[in-house]
Amino acid sequence: MKLIRSLLPTLLVVALAVPVLGAVASESAALAVLASDAGLQEKARACQELGDFGGPKAVAPLAALLSKEHLADYARSGLEGIKDPSAGRALRNALPTLEGRFLAGAVNSLGVRREIAAVPELQKLALDPKRGVAEEAISSLGMIANRDATKTLQQVLASGPAELRVPAAHASLVAAAQLAKDGNGVGARELLAAVVKALPPGQLATVAQNQIAALKAKPGK
Repeated sequence: MKLIRSLLPTLLVVALAVPVLGAVASESAALAVLASDAGLQEKARACQELGDFGGPKAVAPLAALLSKEHLADYARSGLEGIKDPSAGRALRNALPTLEGRFLAGAVNSLGVRREIAAVPELQKLALDPKRGVAEEAISSLGMIANRDATKTLQQVLASGPAELRVPAAHASLVAAAQLAKDGNGVGARELLAAVVKALPPGQLATVAQNQIAALKAKPGK
């Protein structure tokens, strides 16, 4: 009995160490696949796996694929899943170098990550039609939903191009829901009111009005 008890701490340490060692081995294996001559399917799976258990070491190899025709989407998925801040920085740093759907994808990923540090870049893209990703930038600002992001949404709703007001309204509904979830009912109502003011009567305006009514009905909001 004494022998069993004395072994328990050792066995517990070993048991706890196994998942960690397995994760490291898996990350190393996935990175090795990306660095090899493996096929597209294998590399795509490696990107997705790195989103599940990758760390800072995986960021640069994934970022290098952001402009690769058949792997960019998988690389972005991997970066979206990595919790380390370096993954967000990699997506931000890639914005000036990407074009077309690759740029749109990186912008979307920043929204998925709710990358607050990317708000200034997203604001510029939302207001710059030349880069061609204004709608995606507006959508990501809606997902991030901090104070600066919502100011830009209100700016687009009030004085932006007509073709961007509906995308801004959709993004504002998303942002308002997040603001309400975060306990900022006042900010949510202000944003929803901007949607109602910017749009003619219709489905989106009605949804915004209903959300305003629901927020007013909640005590303390």
